[in-house]
Amino acid sequence: MFIRFLGAMKVLIKADLVLGPYKPLRNVYIGIEEGQIKVISKEEPEEYEYAEYIIGGENRVVIPGFVTTHSFIYLYPFRYRIFSGKINAFQLLSTLSPNDIYYFSLMGAYHLLRTGVTTVVTSGPNLDMIARAISEVGLKPVLAVGVDCPDSKEDWEREFITLYNRWSSKNENRVILRLCSEEYSKEVFEISQQYNLPVLLERFVSLENMNSAVNVIGLGGGARKDLEIIKQKGFSLAFTPSYEVSQFPLSQYKPSISLDLTPSFDIRHEASASLTRLLLTPEEALNAMTIWGYSQLKYNDRGVIENNKVADLTIYEIKEPPAFPLDIESPYESIIFNLSYPETVMVNGEAVLDGGVPLNVGLKHIEKAIERLADVDKRTSKETRHLEKS
Repeated sequence: MFIRFLGAMKVLIKADLVLGPYKPLRNVYIGIEEGQIKVISKEEPEEYEYAEYIIGGENRVVIPGFVTTHSFIYLYPFRYRIFSGKINAFQLLSTLSPNDIYYFSLMGAYHLLRTGVTTVVTSGPNLDMIARAISEVGLKPVLAVGVDCPDSKEDWEREFITLYNRWSSKNENRVILRLCSEEYSKEVFEISQQYNLPVLLERFVSLENMNSAVNVIGLGGGARKDLEIIKQKGFSLAFTPSYEVSQFPLSQYKPSISLDLTPSFDIRHEASASLTRLLLTPEEALNAMTIWGYSQLKYNDRGVIENNKVADLTIYEIKEPPAFPLDIESPYESIIFNLSYPETVMVNGEAVLDGGVPLNVGLKHIEKAIERLADVDKRTSKETRHLEKS
């Protein structure tokens, strides 16, 4: 049974299976009100008999919405060319207008929504336009203001204050920092402590002299040379499994998953890579996409399905191959390796994807983005020919 009602105050989900950081739950009802999970019950709760938004039935699997700790979402349409070295990302950046960045970020957010991501940490130029695009799709942007990064502004402090005032609130911080140089570490960590926010630290920035009270998320996974310091000081770690060079399990660091600019740009693919490369167990891989990532960002009210948590949820209908039949004895493996596209994605208890279809943006938005992409391709081709002649 399915009823679509946007902006519903009460939502009822009937799930055959609920997965999270704890043991799987079978045959439960989830009641949601005002964006929060209020009821988890084996019996249908009477107070939700007339819920405005009802989804349920057989073969439904519910998991928390995914979070990616870092991405270059504005470069999404160019990820194959950049990965293969056919185009230089920084040269490309000089050709992009704010509108280009908006539409290309929209394309990336559209893709992430359809793969079950609900919170996107991203960095890059013109972060305000990027945030608007992500929000337009219905996802939650977290903006990583670059400090001495190749794609960041020189006056990063002013940019941070402007974006913080615009996008953050008392209840939810949407702006953090990304440090690319030790030169500004003192200033960055003072701001981090003042605003109680995490700092993404590029792998070539040393942690050796940093205070353990600072909230650091080290990018680069097992390639970092300071893993022992991260462990000793209780810092956090993010990794991109398909790029990982570590030869040992990373579970002791409770890492989150960073997409950066992988060719697949798919967090589910990265989770499966973490399993096949023996970096995480199936349960830990799900945690890396959910509770560990949210915890690193200080979003302790999501990433787990329990009462009084924010209802950022992804719902799958598993009724045909490759996901079906679901192996109840190995549910995490089944989900990690065989998930198809979600049926429903909810952010703050409201559907932003319904029946596999994004509700806030449509093909006309994507067509507009493709037009912008064709225009950029023409411009870059002209510049390339001009340089070749020179």
